[in-house]
Amino acid sequence: MVKGTDWMPGSLLVDGALQAVGLTRGQLPARLFCPMIVGETGAKLSKSLIRSGEAALPAGAEPWMLDTRKWPGTVGKFADRLLNLAGLLLSHPRHFFRSYSAAELSRLMSLPAGSPAT
Repeated sequence: MVKGTDWMPGSLLVDGALQAVGLTRGQLPARLFCPMIVGETGAKLSKSLIRSGEAALPAGAEPWMLDTRKWPGTVGKFADRLLNLAGLLLSHPRHFFRSYSAAELSRLMSLPAGSPAT
């Protein structure tokens, strides 16, 4: 990832990411899109502006979105919820071509594994 963009020419995915999306190195797509996280206004959630004090944490956003150490549970529970969210996002391409509000991301992260996301 490069600040301000979703893709860097010539960059490789982190170890294991290719297998997670069912690709080999020879099948690497020209671009790999990921969902954008936005605030209540639809503007991109800017962690750097919030951390520097130039923007406020938007409604629905949680402190752990900026610092995972602030997750209100155990590291294991955070990992479980994050894997559950990744499974949901990888379940259909439509999830990669949309934005998610910070509030919706928070809601999805609060669901136990196996819960319906709707």
